[in-house]
Amino acid sequence: MSFVASGNTTPSHITINSTEFFPSISLDEIRDIVRIDGAVTDARLKQATLEEIIDVNRLLIGLVSTASSLAELATTHVDGTSDTEILYFSAVSNGVAAKVNEKYRSYDTSATGNKNADELTPTIDEYRRNKHWAIKQLLGESHTTVELI
Repeated sequence: MSFVASGNTTPSHITINSTEFFPSISLDEIRDIVRIDGAVTDARLKQATLEEIIDVNRLLIGLVSTASSLAELATTHVDGTSDTEILYFSAVSNGVAAKVNEKYRSYDTSATGNKNADELTPTIDEYRRNKHWAIKQLLGESHTTVELI
């Protein structure tokens, strides 16, 4: 099963709002950015997105007391959008992509399906890494954590 957009999706026009602090997330934008095709229903994509918004919001809870919105914490704007909103969307969309790829890779139990599942593992890890990097940037932290053993 491939998650590369094949043109067989109809725009859902579903937007998920969280608190006033965090920006809204469009399911259609997530589909476009992380290339999730129509094999994933709007209901399943919405559920994965809700879970990721909850997770990302929880990880960024420390920022809520510092401003009235995430956009107020921006240091720059790119293409008319605050850098903080771009990073927030990146964190949520990469988390959704990891979750969807992880869930759907196990549906085909043939030898080809097992090979495809093995091939998806690095991609899932990359999505998770990108999610955590975006969160670290929003928190003003480094991407790397080093400990002496």
